[in-house]
Amino acid sequence: MKIKKEGEIITLTESDIKRIIKKKISLDEGLRSKLKGIGGMFKGTGYSYTKYAYELSGALKELNEELEETIIEVGKIVDKSNKSKMSNVSYDRLSKHVDDALDAYKMVIGVNDVIIEDLDFSVSNERGDERPADNVEPQFDRG
Repeated sequence: MKIKKEGEIITLTESDIKRIIKKKISLDEGLRSKLKGIGGMFKGTGYSYTKYAYELSGALKELNEELEETIIEVGKIVDKSNKSKMSNVSYDRLSKHVDDALDAYKMVIGVNDVIIEDLDFSVSNERGDERPADNVEPQFDRG
């Protein structure tokens, strides 16, 4: 077989062609193996953790936004009730419930912020040599 390489015509023997084909197959297999390794890196346990950490972080951010909007709405309810003709005792009782609800909302937002920060840090490329702790402590006692 004759081919043109860098302007020169070269004659290849059958053994040259077999050697080229064998080398090509070897390179293809090596490339496939490396690509499979890279794919495993993106679709292995690290990939799954990162995917679900981002989903959880996003869900918690949305929850915090909803809670902050609820805090604003609760404030409007307090303002309307203050302008109403309800008794002071009733207003005080309602205010106590509102305060409890606002404290709970703010606590949940704060805990979510801690979790979001930890999740974002654990999947960040800018964490240097620091690694997240293997054993994450729960934020609440479930006992």
